Amino acid sequence: MGLPRPSCGHRCLRFLLFFYMFVFWAIGSTLLGLGIYAEIEKRSYEAVTDVFVSPSSLMIAVGAFMFILGFIGCIGTLRENIILLQIFAWTLAVVFALQLITAIVAFVFRNKASALVSDGIRGAIEDYYNDPDIHFAIDTLQQEFECCGGYDFNDWDNNIYFTCGQRGPTACAVPYSCCISTKVDMVPNTQCGYKVRENSPTRFDVDNMIFVRGCTDAMKLWAEDNLKTMAVVVLVLAIPQLFGCCLAFYFILQVREEQNQFDYGKAKNEDEGARMK
Repeated sequence: MGLPRPSCGHRCLRFLLFFYMFVFWAIGSTLLGLGIYAEIEKRSYEAVTDVFVSPSSLMIAVGAFMFILGFIGCIGTLRENIILLQIFAWTLAVVFALQLITAIVAFVFRNKASALVSDGIRGAIEDYYNDPDIHFAIDTLQQEFECCGGYDFNDWDNNIYFTCGQRGPTACAVPYSCCISTKVDMVPNTQCGYKVRENSPTRFDVDNMIFVRGCTDAMKLWAEDNLKTMAVVVLVLAIPQLFGCCLAFYFILQVREEQNQFDYGKAKNEDEGARMK
């Protein structure tokens, strides 16, 4: 009697899971490569930045995590190693659970989440000229959402180059991305925001020159207006993770079942061989 061979369903499941693992690994490799490239380019500016707010550092961290986890999953699938498969499945399950908990907490405590976002923007404002990634991100945020600063345009006083307490052309200024003219002019005037905060103006004094709404409120209103779209995006990101978890756990059950059948067939062959002797 021969030993049982893996079923067609088992082989198909193995191929499907390996394809999933490979795509997961490829995405991680791409993010890791782009993050490393962006970090090298950024270092060419000789900037000293906060690693926790650097987009390139975040890409490297996420990419490295996906690269390592995807590699473990690929090897585990090819070798049908239960331990490696369990590492992949449980890690992905924990990440999915953390994302779900974070989304729920952010929705329930959305007022405190707004405060955290505003603090993050103000921290990024401090590093505006120190990090090209942050410089680009803040300018894009302010232009796209037509806002300025975290709570309001006076948050730019937290940057040493824009504070009213220093001398220079940028004192009491805001970046050009805060200017209304940047939305209509083909070639923006980079000096349009100079001296606009001089003499502590009110919102009504400068609302014809710069965006007076804070980016925190702008992002909050945008999130409320696009709640359905955000829910769809979250589902699009969550479903593949949940699918990968279920696929990995089901394959683990299949591997254990195949191993049990193999052990049973081997033991039966040994018994038959012993009787023949």
